[in-house]
Amino acid sequence: MKIFTLLIAVMTITSCSQLFMQPIDGCKSDDELTVYCGFRNPEDLALTPDEKFLIVSEFGGMSPLVEMSPGKLSLFDLQNKMKLELSIIFGDNEWGSRNCTRDKSIPFGPHGIDLITRKDGRHQLAVVSHYPTESIEMFELQYDENWVLEWKGCINIENQYYFNDVSLDDDGNFYATHMFDSNYSMINLAWNVFAKSNTGFVVKWIKDNKFVKLEYTAGSFPNGIALDQENNNLVVNYNFGDKTILFDMDNQNQIGIFEYNSPDNVIIKDEFVWVTNHDHFAISALRCSKKTNCTLPFSVNQISLKNLSLINSYKFKSNNMGTGTVALPHQGSLWIGSYRSDRIAEGRL
Repeated sequence: MKIFTLLIAVMTITSCSQLFMQPIDGCKSDDELTVYCGFRNPEDLALTPDEKFLIVSEFGGMSPLVEMSPGKLSLFDLQNKMKLELSIIFGDNEWGSRNCTRDKSIPFGPHGIDLITRKDGRHQLAVVSHYPTESIEMFELQYDENWVLEWKGCINIENQYYFNDVSLDDDGNFYATHMFDSNYSMINLAWNVFAKSNTGFVVKWIKDNKFVKLEYTAGSFPNGIALDQENNNLVVNYNFGDKTILFDMDNQNQIGIFEYNSPDNVIIKDEFVWVTNHDHFAISALRCSKKTNCTLPFSVNQISLKNLSLINSYKFKSNNMGTGTVALPHQGSLWIGSYRSDRIAEGRL
């Protein structure tokens, strides 16, 4: 009965979603979004310390939603509006687990990323990687005529956690969202769009290779995460739970809730929280697995860092790019990435 009910729901919703997903004609901007092409699934973004470039996580994929494959990290020049290669060199394992190694010849499978300036002044980039196995990869972002990454270690989480996004503190510890078990089936995933039962939680990793499960963060498909270190608060998006929650980690309780459909990534910038939400049924995205651009509508919501109250909402039909998964505000623009697209976009604030 569960499968029959699910099939009827999927057929109904996906047939309706065809109204949104029209094919894209070339790399053309419109009145809503200016697009820059040449990417492969630019799922997450981070701003370099000089605020002149975006670091782009080109998402390979994650099961059971899409076939697992490698991706890459790249740069986007905000001044000249062009994509650049981001060179990676390999250094010592300084910021990861002692027992974690990396074959230089095997590409990464990046997903969520986070860039912070450490207490020692160095710039640390954490990357959730699904390829060839589950790991968190650590890099130092360095400038020598151009921005480059030096690999500084990794943390192996294969058969332990299935992370989506990561947020660093300035000591190099991190918080990450465990979405669901890595063997979670597509049927169970689709069913939970409606059931909204708890599938995952937040995990904290401490430099002595200690993992701590934050029990009070359990929810339905934890997705984007952002640490407000000054206040020791944590913002977590629950994609199937249709809400963003602000946690007070000192008291282990909720101090703010923003309810909106299917939140994806979250960014804290300029004392605000920026959440990208999908304005479509989660199951509609199942039709996107074979498409270069999943043209489904989305919103970017600017909310209060204190209590997650809504300040502004920006809605996008997304007729000329994939549905948004991240939005980074910078100098009057929203820079938007997508898990299923060959382009990033610039929208005006």
